[in-house]
Amino acid sequence: MNPMPAVQFDHDPQREALEWFARLRQPGGDERQRKAFALWCQDPDNARAFAALESRWQQLQSPPARLRPREVAVRRSHWGKALGALFLLLLAALAYLYWPLMQRLGSELHTAAGERRSLRLADGSTLHLDSASAMNVDLRSRTRQLQLVQGQVYLEVMLDGRALEVQVDDARIQVFGTRLMIARNSDYDELVVLSGKAMVSQGGDQRMVSAGERVRFNPVRIDAVEKADIKTADAWRNGQLAARDMPLQQVLERLASYQGQRVWMMDEQTAYRRISGDFNLDRTGETLDSLAAAQQLRVNNLLGQWLIVR
Repeated sequence: MNPMPAVQFDHDPQREALEWFARLRQPGGDERQRKAFALWCQDPDNARAFAALESRWQQLQSPPARLRPREVAVRRSHWGKALGALFLLLLAALAYLYWPLMQRLGSELHTAAGERRSLRLADGSTLHLDSASAMNVDLRSRTRQLQLVQGQVYLEVMLDGRALEVQVDDARIQVFGTRLMIARNSDYDELVVLSGKAMVSQGGDQRMVSAGERVRFNPVRIDAVEKADIKTADAWRNGQLAARDMPLQQVLERLASYQGQRVWMMDEQTAYRRISGDFNLDRTGETLDSLAAAQQLRVNNLLGQWLIVR
């Protein structure tokens, strides 16, 4: 399978400075993030943009050095609070919109929206990454460690005498086979085993999954193991979304993610409507238009980031 070309992003120091400003104030920062920020600041334009942003932030946070008449001071105080609240709201909106992208770019292996890529690891294993997916890989120790940060991966494991584990948030997947698929969705994660076995562990709960089976899990529980439709689960590698009695919202979210967009359903009853069909992931614009017409939906594009569905 030939990988699709990566999406190119224009260099915009002001926008990137806002993203870094929001990202550095998120909890859970690590050494890798600080090194990435230091590398970004080596560009003089980037450094100046970030310094200017910090200066404006300090001005908003600092009280006026000298107050004149009381009514002027009160007015300025109100304006300062309003501007500060507006600035924080803008930062929160930017962080919400761009955090998935920043999280991907901060991972060792990642794909852009609409891109699929196959990668051979140093141990001989192969990763097939779906659109907008991200992984971290550490093969140095006696137990090979992978972490699925976003998206979906089809993993072909090379057996070399060492154990292999995949981390998905707090869940740990011990791999005893050679082929499996792991996907992260908005409300659950999923493991499908195509060859061999794998065990999902979380807290004190665990499930053993054999070839031809799947299991769904989230931070609260691990569901019962079920039979898997392998052809349906694996269809994305050939650019197809094979929906079988799938909620309409889930289909729309899957298609929209290939365009780097999110879906906002205005009608909850419509969101849970069950549909089946095969949808082209490589021409998602046309596919979304056809699906909207077939389901009698009105779809509006908001700022290139959201699809509002009525």
